Amino acid sequence: MTWSLRVVKTSTKNEDYYEIREVYFDPMGVLLGHTQATVGGESIEELKEYLTWMLESLNKKVIKSEEFKEEWAKK
Repeated sequence: MTWSLRVVKTSTKNEDYYEIREVYFDPMGVLLGHTQATVGGESIEELKEYLTWMLESLNKKVIKSEEFKEEWAKK
């Protein structure tokens, strides 16, 4: 299993909401799940590295929250 920081979009009837999440993938790249992305570390340098990863996630494909439900339904 691997993980990556990604933007996850949740849509309701009235609005869209975007959040940076830790997203988990199986070895084939199939979405497994996601959790809150908490900025923390053992040093200021680790915090800077994590914040850099968060900024980089803004340049990756946005994942719609429904995609997780679809992947779980296939299992």
